[in-house]
Amino acid sequence: MGLGVLDDHHLQHVPGTALLTDIVQAQQHRYHGRDTSTLKHGTGRNADVVLVPQPSESPRDPLNWPQWKKELLLLIISVDTAVVGAWGPMISPGFADMAKQFNMSYNALNGGLGWAIFAIGISCFVTNGLSVKFGRRPVMILGNLMLFISSVWAYHAHSYESLLASRIFGAIGMSPFEVLTTAVIGDIYFVHERGLRLAFWGLCLSVGVGGGSCISGYIIQNLGWNWTYGICAIFYGVFIILIFLFVPETVYHRDPAYNLDLGTTDHTEEILDANAASKSTDITGEEPKDTTVHTERTVRVEPLHTGAGEKPLTWWEEMRPIRGVESDENLLEIIVRPFGMLLFPQVFYAFITYGMSTSWLVVMGGVMAQLFTAPPYNFSVSAVGLVSISPLVAALLSIVAGPANDWMVKYLARKNGGIYEPEFRLALNVLTLILGVIGFFGFGATLENGAPWGGPVFLYGLIYFSMAFLNIGVFGYITECHRSKAPEAFAALNLRNVYSFGMNYFISDWISSMGTLQVFSTIGGLHIFIMLMTIPMWIFGKKCRSLTARNGFFKKMQGH
Repeated sequence: MGLGVLDDHHLQHVPGTALLTDIVQAQQHRYHGRDTSTLKHGTGRNADVVLVPQPSESPRDPLNWPQWKKELLLLIISVDTAVVGAWGPMISPGFADMAKQFNMSYNALNGGLGWAIFAIGISCFVTNGLSVKFGRRPVMILGNLMLFISSVWAYHAHSYESLLASRIFGAIGMSPFEVLTTAVIGDIYFVHERGLRLAFWGLCLSVGVGGGSCISGYIIQNLGWNWTYGICAIFYGVFIILIFLFVPETVYHRDPAYNLDLGTTDHTEEILDANAASKSTDITGEEPKDTTVHTERTVRVEPLHTGAGEKPLTWWEEMRPIRGVESDENLLEIIVRPFGMLLFPQVFYAFITYGMSTSWLVVMGGVMAQLFTAPPYNFSVSAVGLVSISPLVAALLSIVAGPANDWMVKYLARKNGGIYEPEFRLALNVLTLILGVIGFFGFGATLENGAPWGGPVFLYGLIYFSMAFLNIGVFGYITECHRSKAPEAFAALNLRNVYSFGMNYFISDWISSMGTLQVFSTIGGLHIFIMLMTIPMWIFGKKCRSLTARNGFFKKMQGH
């Protein structure tokens, strides 16, 4: 048992488990009695951290890209995600006025425009299929193009029907940023680096959702709601160019042995033997007679394909919008596969915890105008927008969730004899539980009792802050349990948008009939139940990973 995570005795290596830290006595790199100094390690404080996955020797391998290239790519798609995050809720401060303009009830407008949320949830499956078949880059370019077109369309929309159609079209363009960003982070960063990068991406998303509403309140009040889309169209036009120039394809098919965290066989010793053979070749100048690896633990029939003979792609080759077919699998099968991914215990757990908990943030954003334009607050449209300063500040503070998660992972791995288990990503969920309980119950109580506006606004931000630890943990957990099928797994998680769509339809009437105290106390109770599911997942997670790796049904679902 590793820190409460039950061991599995069926497989030599359970996917997700990996050697992460290996310095033991006298600062020597050791693993199962063997010198592991030939494995590639981190630097500085991470000198004892084994790079997982191990990078190949190919200059085309994204793990070998210069750090500036990785960070620039992440910056572009993260800031783009911020604008995508703002695109959905940015008109919500104007819902009360828009309902009058379109001669509709507030709930009908909020629920009707919620069809865009439904469209995101469904289109994620097609987005995932296209990204697996043709790569991440062309799908991201297409998504931005659709958002540009839909924003121009919405700017010129003068009826509810036209606005709704433009939002549904744009929601399809949003789906790549719901599915692919986490997969891209898994493509270009090592395990010990991902928490910070996921936190930065999550920060940008939250800043977009919160900050967009702050700014849009003034835009709507002074220029009209159409202009929110006009400004977004300008941004998307710029991002189409930036992605085309600076976001190359991140899919790379390296030898499976380099993926120390994937597969049912421990490839660590294969890498050690291959590195030793390569070192011997460098010294003698002769090719080894037999590069076939034979150890007590593994038998490898073919020599390791290092990719050292591959030439780097030219800038023009990287700029191709589409590189070609990346997978021989049937596109329809890939599109359907995420539905089956919900049968995987890890994905189902993530769908319940992350999906249902964060869906409430979407729902809450849609009723802010209802809650704060009414007595005793009587906020204007711009003031309702300013309520989102609270989640914006919370988003800025929640950047600590990433480094905290990475630190916790390395700390627990060292405590566990150097062995990393993906379940370690879930350790900080305890903060989400505690802060979320305070936030949900307190938000409902302060609104019910007409407390000064600072109370509910602060608690609204606290809920956002609490979810940051859950998001980073779940994103990292799924990426490391199913890295080779990460887009499919995240497409399955985004069925949560269907749940959000349903909640959008009755949340307004529910609050009107039952009051904020009962509504948010119910949500708080559900939050407690959902977060306690982390305990069995922590204990039995490794056994679940073993089951899904060796069971015929689950192997077929993964395309094996």
